[in-house]
Amino acid sequence: MNMDRDRDLKKLFDDPRIPDTDLTVKVMRVLHAEKKEKERFFVKYKVALTAFVGMMLMASTGYAAVQYHSLKNKDGEVVYETKSTKEFGKTESKDEIERFKAFFELKEKVLKNGQAALFYVAANNPNHQTDLGTKVASFHNLSQLRGKITDKSIKIADKVNGNYTFQKADVLFKNVQEVNPPSSEEKKIMAEKLRKQAEESNQGYAMIPVEMTDQISLLFATYQNGEDKIEVMINNLTGKSNPTSYIDEKVEFKQEKVHVKGVEMLHTEFGPSQWHELKWVYESPDKKVKYAYTISGDINKVSKETLMKIAESYLE
Repeated sequence: MNMDRDRDLKKLFDDPRIPDTDLTVKVMRVLHAEKKEKERFFVKYKVALTAFVGMMLMASTGYAAVQYHSLKNKDGEVVYETKSTKEFGKTESKDEIERFKAFFELKEKVLKNGQAALFYVAANNPNHQTDLGTKVASFHNLSQLRGKITDKSIKIADKVNGNYTFQKADVLFKNVQEVNPPSSEEKKIMAEKLRKQAEESNQGYAMIPVEMTDQISLLFATYQNGEDKIEVMINNLTGKSNPTSYIDEKVEFKQEKVHVKGVEMLHTEFGPSQWHELKWVYESPDKKVKYAYTISGDINKVSKETLMKIAESYLE
């Protein structure tokens, strides 16, 4: 695997400015897929974290100079922004990258959908770090999905754009360590316990299950009309004071602000993939609850005006 991509993936999971949210469910498959699918991965999955990292998928050839924007609420407060990966700042050692790769492959192998666990990987781990891994829960039944969602302010449509019907949703629920993070001392104790288990087992790793909660971290829903798809993502930003998306300047994209029913939104086009998205932030009246909504589709089949019309239906 390319080292630059490994480094960027590591940033997705290990930056202190983002929650301990795991978005690895389809990363490996996508990285080994065709080029267009890699581009669509970048568009589809970057919204799962409060800090998004550009994947450096391709050099920019046709788009004008990159412009980054932010979103403000009705009180003029910034609730979401995009920045260049040059401002991300954090770099990882070779040990960190190699440990992350091993953890990722291990997590995908041993966890079932909807499960979470704390892992200790012995190799390339001089600082005795643990890694928290989670896999999505998949829903094909909309009623079952809605029954699992305890926060009823989250909107999950039956249909979008009239004739695109719900097909499937992949949901990342928060685990108890995300909701009630352990202290630094508790983390050290758990890491030491797992380190001893890994050494005694001679398996090179150890893990302990982590209980899941009913709080959503990410919901990714697919709506389909024949072969055409529209995708809706809902990302929980509650408690995050400065949600930021980091997009590499080498990625072909252009971004503009639009307004729907008085709400600021960002419309972003990603060049070679012909994929585009419309993003806005919902805040509860007391500002204690915050979600980012992202609607995306093929630019040749779903226009910007259509995305705005769909967004309007979510604001009603």
